[in-house]
Amino acid sequence: MPNGYQRLWPKRPWMRYMLILAFAALIIIVTFIAANRDTLPKLQEMGIAERVQTFTPVSGGEAWSPGPLDADGFATVHENSLFTLLIAPDTTQIAVRNKLTGFLWRSNPAKSRLDKETVKGLLLSNLESPYVMEYVPAGKTQRNMTNALEEKMEKSFIRTEHGVEVTYRYTKLAMTIVIRFELTESGLEVTVPSQGIEESGDNRLFSVQLMPFFGAVSGTEEDGYLFVPDGPGGLMYYDRDRPASGKLYDYMIYDEDPANLQERDVPREAIAYPVFGLKRGDQAYAAIVKDGKYTARITAMPAGVQTTYHSLGAKFLYREEYLRKVSTMAAPVNSVQKDRILQDRKVEYRLLSGDAANYSGMAQAYRDYLMETGQLSASLQRVEHMPLMLGLVGGDTKDVFGGSSYIPATTFKQAEQMVTELESQGVAGMQVLFHGWQGGGFIESDRRFPIQSKLGGPEQAKQFTAAMKARGIPVLFEDFLTWMKIGKTDVSMKTEGIRSIDTTVFQRRGTNFLLNPVTAVRSAKETIDKLSKLGVDGIAFNGVGSTVFRDYDTHALEREDTASLYSALLAYTKEQMGSVATNRGNDYSLKSTDLLTRFPLESSYDFFVDETVPFYPMVVHGSLLYTGIEGNMRNEYDKELLKSIEYGAIPSFLLTYERSRELKGTDYDDLYSSEYAVWKERIVEEYKKFDELAPLVHRRMIKHEQQAEGVYTMTYDDGSRVTVDYNKNRFEVMKGGTP
Repeated sequence: MPNGYQRLWPKRPWMRYMLILAFAALIIIVTFIAANRDTLPKLQEMGIAERVQTFTPVSGGEAWSPGPLDADGFATVHENSLFTLLIAPDTTQIAVRNKLTGFLWRSNPAKSRLDKETVKGLLLSNLESPYVMEYVPAGKTQRNMTNALEEKMEKSFIRTEHGVEVTYRYTKLAMTIVIRFELTESGLEVTVPSQGIEESGDNRLFSVQLMPFFGAVSGTEEDGYLFVPDGPGGLMYYDRDRPASGKLYDYMIYDEDPANLQERDVPREAIAYPVFGLKRGDQAYAAIVKDGKYTARITAMPAGVQTTYHSLGAKFLYREEYLRKVSTMAAPVNSVQKDRILQDRKVEYRLLSGDAANYSGMAQAYRDYLMETGQLSASLQRVEHMPLMLGLVGGDTKDVFGGSSYIPATTFKQAEQMVTELESQGVAGMQVLFHGWQGGGFIESDRRFPIQSKLGGPEQAKQFTAAMKARGIPVLFEDFLTWMKIGKTDVSMKTEGIRSIDTTVFQRRGTNFLLNPVTAVRSAKETIDKLSKLGVDGIAFNGVGSTVFRDYDTHALEREDTASLYSALLAYTKEQMGSVATNRGNDYSLKSTDLLTRFPLESSYDFFVDETVPFYPMVVHGSLLYTGIEGNMRNEYDKELLKSIEYGAIPSFLLTYERSRELKGTDYDDLYSSEYAVWKERIVEEYKKFDELAPLVHRRMIKHEQQAEGVYTMTYDDGSRVTVDYNKNRFEVMKGGTP
């Protein structure tokens, strides 16, 4: 042994022995981790392909010179059977004329309408620009703003098949951006191709907000509202007064990325679908963020905050801002990502008029888009009775003196007893969702098998599913794939946990970490195979329909990669088992999901949202089933029951055979009242009310309207009408005549 190493080698035999043991243990651990990871099936074996990044090419061809200008300074670009696209060459403002109604949608207010504006300078020029751009000097964090009216900027035009592509060259900033405006059969599509962005100097693109004043209304000159995707849907009326602290809507689609280390001070309903809209009189539009939705914010600002106009739009982020740790002693400093997020950005505006110019029409427009693109199935099958989701909590683990202990709350035999009794009381159409079955005792863990012995183990689980199958009752087991509990999982947090934006392994308050979605999907195959052998009909993946995140590791996964993997897993599970569910229901999960649990039926109760409306329920109803919060978890029982009926949800409960207090100190600590004996009569009573709506389960919702204060009516595509009266705590179903 070389002399240098001899000095490091312990002289005492017992120390040498301990060192050898430590090295051996390290080798065993590393080998074990590597072996376990290598034994996971490849995505290809599951028929799952990783997302392939594609980009829209920048148009070639000769430069185009706009022709004769009309009285408003616009030149005609393109037209189809329904619309005409126009552009003002000096400002590149665009306009779309509806040939049937003659209405002119403008990207910006007419200059003649800006005389009353009190804002000056950049804020005033923003009102005249089809976009607003933010940039930062390299290595800095100070954001600067510019737009299409920048003096030292060159503009050029190229005609495309359906419109025009404009290139904006900022000579002083050494930056270039390309925006394409094109007509569709439904209205307008605006694209910012990634390949059209150039940063040749010291400035870096931070964000682009597309057409924030498209169709904008000044003050209260017209009746209408802004539609924002808050919870099931939110309206911001033009004529409402709001407190100064509640006038700005600015939120990330699918919520802030947890790996960005940005935590919200107040919990809120995350945006589940990439849609916003505007109504003015008998005209409206529904805007769908088609590309770049995973890095986009929806922003809305009522008149009076900055200008006299209401603004609304998608703000696309090209770099992220975050707090960077410089040392353990110093406070983190504000930083901006060095590399640009390479993605195309695209928004489609579906223009509506007449009876369709409202949030009901916007919902139909978005539903049509989802069906056209294969993201939503046509319709459910007719049912004789209303389905009921019966959630049963098997149990969970809690800390006890000297360690932890699994506390059973509902065994498989008790579960069968509960189902039998409810069925005898007239509750039909049940589906069972079994929670807390994992053998390791923790729900957020990959230690799933064998099935928890205190519930009856795999044999009684198999007997239970067989008994349910004989009655035609499907059984799903809940499983977690997103968050893993630190120290309670067999996967390595260091190698399989995602990296946060500061490159450290991301943890949530030191208790959980986010599992790499590739590893999560690969590991799900074992769960699917083993549960299938036990007769389980499907899996409800908690987190898959509600959580998207980026992995900032060397081989980074973007947020859309995570969503794509989760969506593929839902499809694979449905193919293998026949049924699949997930919670909440972000739009990427709609294609392959049969059931959405805790679907967003409530808003965030912000000051700036004046009214909550059932936009998202109207989009998905008739194509899949969804539940609101479980009946025994409601805060205002009667009101929330009526809301579920108004919004088309199926009834659901989350129960235990034992008393709720048995689960105190577990992850089900918030399950305050769940004992079956206490709730069984209420379940039967509530189910009979919901069962009146069974003929409408497969029907589309086409119109929602307020009849009076506290009275609302939902109309279905067969002419049926469900009227809910919150004042008298009752509802009425009027059946339609369409078969």
